[in-house]
Amino acid sequence: MSTTTTTNTTTSTIKSISQLSNPTILPIEGYTKPIAFTTNILIVGGSYSGLSCLKSLKNHFKHRCSLPQYSKVLLSPDDDEIGQTQTNYPPKRVSITLIEPKSGLLNVIGIPQSIVDPKFAESQYLNYDNLKGLKFDKIISQDLQIINQFHSRLNKRNSNSIASNSTASDDIEYDETYSIEDDIDGVGNLQFGFEINFIHGKVTYLDDNKAQYSLTTTDSNSSDLPEKAMIDFDYVILATGKDRSWPTTPLAYIPSYFINEMIQSYTQIENHNIISIIGAGAVGIELASDIKRKFPLKTVNLIHPHENFPPEPLSLEFKQKVKETLIKSKVNLILNTRIKEESSNGDLITSENKIIHSNLNYWCNSHKSNIEILSTPLLKQFKTAQNNLLINDYLQLSNTITNHTIENFFVIGDLIEKPIIKSAGWAAYTGRQIANNLVSYLLDSKFIEPFPDVSLMPRGMVILGGDGNLVSELSGVVELNNASYVEEYKDYCFGKIKATLDV
Repeated sequence: MSTTTTTNTTTSTIKSISQLSNPTILPIEGYTKPIAFTTNILIVGGSYSGLSCLKSLKNHFKHRCSLPQYSKVLLSPDDDEIGQTQTNYPPKRVSITLIEPKSGLLNVIGIPQSIVDPKFAESQYLNYDNLKGLKFDKIISQDLQIINQFHSRLNKRNSNSIASNSTASDDIEYDETYSIEDDIDGVGNLQFGFEINFIHGKVTYLDDNKAQYSLTTTDSNSSDLPEKAMIDFDYVILATGKDRSWPTTPLAYIPSYFINEMIQSYTQIENHNIISIIGAGAVGIELASDIKRKFPLKTVNLIHPHENFPPEPLSLEFKQKVKETLIKSKVNLILNTRIKEESSNGDLITSENKIIHSNLNYWCNSHKSNIEILSTPLLKQFKTAQNNLLINDYLQLSNTITNHTIENFFVIGDLIEKPIIKSAGWAAYTGRQIANNLVSYLLDSKFIEPFPDVSLMPRGMVILGGDGNLVSELSGVVELNNASYVEEYKDYCFGKIKATLDV
């Protein structure tokens, strides 16, 4: 493997642990404004794939730290070694930073049900400060309550300092000399040679060595332009996924914000009699089913441009079974129909200029890959016609036509250009794969886990059809209400996901 790759404007070097940059030591009190800093590993996006990667990195580092051949390079030199030549020692910590606009893990599988049941929605948001076995050491957020929640776990002695003094964070001065010993309280990650930072914000620009970001704000009335700052990194892992239109992709900055969004969507449905869903993919199908179950007297249209659905490469038997459950539940299927535009009164105009009467419409016919933050050279070289990103078997940005690979830039989750049915399971797998390979390269200078041969793997899908019936296909076997899937769908797979991510 080559150790250096060149883009139009920058050179990116894949590094072993002894070559990592010296990370910025952020103060434990946190920041309420964006600041410029350096981290070793930046994870952009904290949903299924990003969180899977983060938890796996933590587990790998913790395990390696317990092994004699790795503990010396992961931990700081002993006191009696200070003063000797330490040219082979890495920085005192490996800095890992997660940046995510939400303050927790939102189970997007449960969004259709959350839209019609705000009480259920409360169970679909897991705050990051409640993650099992995963603690953040430092945080940057505009929300003082969030800072205090994290802070109370990091330093019990000062858990109420920010809450009791709302200006405390504004008075924090940047301190490059902040000592490791000052912030070890017995529960942090530093005892294993790494630390984890959380930024409650979003990346607004990304190339192969730096990211620009701003912080999340829930103040919709503010007219001020958000402050921005830069993050320098050695490695970046892009896990931003895909978005749909609101409310199927809610903003969900914090739990209360998410619940208010779901109450708003519920109220909209409650106040309209004819609801149309455009697009019979998994989200559209499940949204139509959930609305009809919750409001059986309302007219629910499911509109799709083809005869069969969903569009995934599955058997006709599976698609027919999904269709049958919807028909039995009295969802009104309008097939082989394309919608040209939506009128101001909610009516839909087809490509043949026919009118479908409707009051409230949900557009579930498309989704957007969150890759617009990438620099123009990266988009030009690695963006595909499907708005995914070209990668190699180690999930590095890679274009085989131009023979160009960005070796320190990894892509996981729904953004990868691979012939798979995108799912939470695949997202979690890619996160684990990257963590395994990255820690292996840092400590052993080699990647060890390529992406599997998907032609040898069974295809499968589970969809909640009409009347709450679960239709599934795995390896060509189609079932209705498989007992194990019925159990998993009691919380819309959130229990299974948390177990898979080990959070």
